Amino acid sequence: MATTAEYSARTATDPLPGGQILPSRRNAWPLVVLLAGFPLWWVLGLSALLPLVLAVPMLIQLLRNGRIRVPRGTGWWFLFLLWVVVSVVALWADAPGGVPGGGGAERLMVFLYRLAWYGTCTIAFLWIGNAREEDAATRRVTGLLGWMFVFTVAGGVLGMLAPKFELTSLVEILLPKSLSSNSFIHPLVHPAAANLTTFLGREEYRPIAPFEFANSWGSNFSMYLPFFLMTWFGRAAAWKRLLAPVVLVVAAFPVVHSMNRGLWVSLGVGAGALIVYLIAKRRIRSLVASLVALGIGAVIFVGSPLGALSAERLENAHSNERRTELLVETVNSTVEGSPILGFGSTRDVKGSFSSIAGGGRPDCDGCQVPPLGTQGHIWLVIFSQGLVGMCFFLLFFISRFGAHWRSRTPLEFAATVILLFFAIQMFVYDTLGMPFFTIMLTLGLVWRQRMSAGASNDVRLLRDFTRNGRRYLPVLLIGTLAGTAAGAAVAASKPTAHEASVTLLLAPSPVYLTFEGTEDPRSGRMTIDTEAALVLSQSSIDPVAKAEGIADPETLRSRVGISAVRNSQVLTLSYSGTSDEQATRTVTSLAEAYLAVRSEGLKQRREQVLLALRDRLARLQASIPLSTPLSPDSRVESSYASEVSANIRAAVVSLSVTSTVAGEIIRAPRTQTLRGQPEVDIASGALLGFLAAAALSLAIAFVRSFRSGMDGRRRWLTNKRKEPGPLVHGYPGPAG
Repeated sequence: MATTAEYSARTATDPLPGGQILPSRRNAWPLVVLLAGFPLWWVLGLSALLPLVLAVPMLIQLLRNGRIRVPRGTGWWFLFLLWVVVSVVALWADAPGGVPGGGGAERLMVFLYRLAWYGTCTIAFLWIGNAREEDAATRRVTGLLGWMFVFTVAGGVLGMLAPKFELTSLVEILLPKSLSSNSFIHPLVHPAAANLTTFLGREEYRPIAPFEFANSWGSNFSMYLPFFLMTWFGRAAAWKRLLAPVVLVVAAFPVVHSMNRGLWVSLGVGAGALIVYLIAKRRIRSLVASLVALGIGAVIFVGSPLGALSAERLENAHSNERRTELLVETVNSTVEGSPILGFGSTRDVKGSFSSIAGGGRPDCDGCQVPPLGTQGHIWLVIFSQGLVGMCFFLLFFISRFGAHWRSRTPLEFAATVILLFFAIQMFVYDTLGMPFFTIMLTLGLVWRQRMSAGASNDVRLLRDFTRNGRRYLPVLLIGTLAGTAAGAAVAASKPTAHEASVTLLLAPSPVYLTFEGTEDPRSGRMTIDTEAALVLSQSSIDPVAKAEGIADPETLRSRVGISAVRNSQVLTLSYSGTSDEQATRTVTSLAEAYLAVRSEGLKQRREQVLLALRDRLARLQASIPLSTPLSPDSRVESSYASEVSANIRAAVVSLSVTSTVAGEIIRAPRTQTLRGQPEVDIASGALLGFLAAAALSLAIAFVRSFRSGMDGRRRWLTNKRKEPGPLVHGYPGPAG
């Protein structure tokens, strides 16, 4: 293993294959500006936008190098980026289970923002990997990332002490009101110390400063922690060694108050990895010190209010069920609608998982279901770039983990731990932003260190990708065009679907209110969701299926759509058929069949309520004495019973004449031709054709390389045989 001095000396004159030395970058000012001034950029509302801007000078410096190096496995990442770019065509496609329509300027803006972050992280990865040590010193970069941990802790403390702190940033002032108030842009440009939550049954504030969301704070905290431990402990830390334990103790408070279970799991895994690393390196003193520190911290934590707060958070895992339902719906929607390409960006969910008319309310923010493709970076990749794009995404990080998991140096161990954190958090956090930027920057930094230590087998030239692309361009073009044609054929083969919809206004179900004015719990009031179930019941479906000649009622059910206006009795039925006439006829028949079934149900419900009221009235009358002298208390009770009896009689009379009309059609059937979404099939076919052509090109290149090697070996053996051997008695002997 190279020493620090050897490492610095070698990286200062690190040549490319062929002997060319990288030209000087002068310094790492874009990274210094971003990280050293991050609290200021947060106050100004620039923290989420400045990395995208500073990627431009990074790219310029990178291109000046001429010959750009990349590590093994980067091809997987380039393929993923290709999937991201092409998935823009799916922004206008409707996803199963998502709200139809959209794809306008707002969705395109979100897509471009995410694309810019992917590009920025890629540039940072290649930029730091190709920088010379003297221009972007490892110690300087890790020191800046260590300071980011301090900034994160300070922001967490601010969120605890002044949770309602917020201000209007300069960017927010300069932006038009229509943009600054946008639900996507507002958190990015509006600095706030904490987010308000109520999932513990009371108001709690989760720290977010200096980032946008509580989960972002937790993810960034874990990503910067390894660098803080590297640069604030040890002999080279100087004065920072005295403050480092204090910072860690203070950090425990916002960590608990953040309510981030993903962060807690990450820290536990990180502590276990540290112990294994110290044992493997036989650093006994550091191991003992770490175990003692962890033990003392655990005792203090359990005995403090922080332990009780953490236990309460774990007992109130309110989001587990909703997250599970969301990820299942995300994967199902992708597999059904666009498994190869994805949908480019997220989609809002129809209603909620508990109601077709669900959604957030002022008194229940948790009732709002997050969009499909959120609540975890991996779900964003699956939904936005499909299952194939997800494979490329994972293969890149798996290849990097395979290169660094042996942890030959402390920096390599930090990269391994960060990849472990990412493997945990990508299932629960949306890490695209500063957490992902830190991951890619770390991978580039540790890869550069490996190159300086002589790992030449982990180096490729970017121009090799472009050279091979030009060499096999005809093959790639033919494969892509063939895939495009196949995708177009698939799109053309799909039958045109016609959808008809009808809107109903439902009459309320008969209920009985108690004397106090509240609903009788025995009245069994139906909800909009039980009405939707009634639409799909056998009583409603069978007559329509028989009339339309559909043998399998499940086929009819699969083509029926039901939606409802929130907090209303308005229900919309839709049916997807092969023609306008057939769709209109079927949805009209379904509406009439449902109303007939509902009307019969209302009659039965009215009779049940009347029977219950008459039974209660009989019991009340039996309890009222007729002639016996009553005590004052008995007279009060008798008066109350008489009043209740009178109300029940009035309710009986009212219900007896109540109409059992189920509802009425308030909007006649309307039809529309459903988009076949050919762009998804065509783009998916083109990408598959490109992949097949790329695989064929690699196979051709491998065969050529193999044949070239075999020809070279044959020439060497032939020449070897032709060489004369030593003279034996004045005559040439056998060769070699």
